[in-house]
Amino acid sequence: MSLTPAPPSRARRAWSHTWRLMLALPLGFFSGTAVYGAGIARAEMTGRTNLLAEVWIAVDLGVLVVAAVLYVLRHRAPLPITGVLVVLGSFSVFSAGIASLAVVSLATRRRWAEILSVCALWFGAGLVADRALQNVFLPDDLPYPPRWVLLLSVLVGMALPVVTGLFIGGRRALVASLREQAAIARREADARGDTARAAERNRIAREMHDVLAHRLSLVALHAGALEYRAGLDPEQVRDTAAIVRENAHEALGELREVLGLLRDPAAADEQSRPQPTLAQVDELVDGTRAAGSPVSYVLDHVAEDDLARLPLSTSRHLYRVVQETLTNARKHAPGAPVKVRLHGTPGDRVGVEVTNRMPDHPPATPLPSSGWGLTGLAERLRLTGGELDVQRRPDGTFAVQAWLPWAAGTEGQA
Repeated sequence: MSLTPAPPSRARRAWSHTWRLMLALPLGFFSGTAVYGAGIARAEMTGRTNLLAEVWIAVDLGVLVVAAVLYVLRHRAPLPITGVLVVLGSFSVFSAGIASLAVVSLATRRRWAEILSVCALWFGAGLVADRALQNVFLPDDLPYPPRWVLLLSVLVGMALPVVTGLFIGGRRALVASLREQAAIARREADARGDTARAAERNRIAREMHDVLAHRLSLVALHAGALEYRAGLDPEQVRDTAAIVRENAHEALGELREVLGLLRDPAAADEQSRPQPTLAQVDELVDGTRAAGSPVSYVLDHVAEDDLARLPLSTSRHLYRVVQETLTNARKHAPGAPVKVRLHGTPGDRVGVEVTNRMPDHPPATPLPSSGWGLTGLAERLRLTGGELDVQRRPDGTFAVQAWLPWAAGTEGQA
């Protein structure tokens, strides 16, 4: 939902001009009645007929209509039209209210060059108009007020509209600033929400890849053995079919758990369900051996008791590294020996190295691969302070080396 106000409708703009004119016209008529009424009453008392004063009043009424039209059109050229209005309002008493409102409107823009120029023009026109009105409506024998009174009245008459306009303009700027800040905060909140949703989708995608790729690759390999090895005896066929069925059931179970993360937001935390750790690596290695890939798993200068004290997250990430590399070895180098070496020093870092020989020719029926398994694994390790190095050595060995900080566990131990 946008926080920017919609442009005012035509009816709203018409009402905006109407109520302002309804405020300005009574003020003008009150001032005109006071000024012209005093002059006319003085003329009647002396028995004189002042034709010039009557013409002046008639012209003043005509100027009032022109000023009202210009006031409605002031937004098209604020500075020139306001300048014309202050000049007309200085000589036309009926238009004084409209001129004052025009100055208020101009002052809301808070541009001091415009305000000072209009005030200078208004000040000069006001002095000239005041002297002209005195000559037309007041007799010569009537004493004029002191000049300082005249100057003070003109300055006060200018200051009030200017201060009012500055206040209104400042309040509008404050409201616009608050509205903009609210819009920025809303956009930032939306961006954070989009980022969180994207991160959660990526995490779930990595989780689905980790838990399914291993199982399904085993199913594909054993199914391929049943398809191409025609000399298997019934016992071997049953054993292979049992392995296919077991891994298919486990894949379905793990898929059901991962999809539960999508259905139940409360279970979106990765710790909300049991996660495999290094304690299950032996099962992982045995399953790979059963699929026909010789795997050697060695601990290099590290004891099983030390590995059991690894933080849960570190142990889980290392399990994912072994799982992903064994899956890739089955896909790209089926039947090739794989060596898994786990090494590290408590308090420093723990690492795993998985190597296998690459075949001279790619498999005749390669298994499907997304190509993003190691990329997602590298990102997973980077976010936890580790690194992943993937290289193909000159002797044709494909090596994956990963390491993570070996810090004291704060979330439980594996």
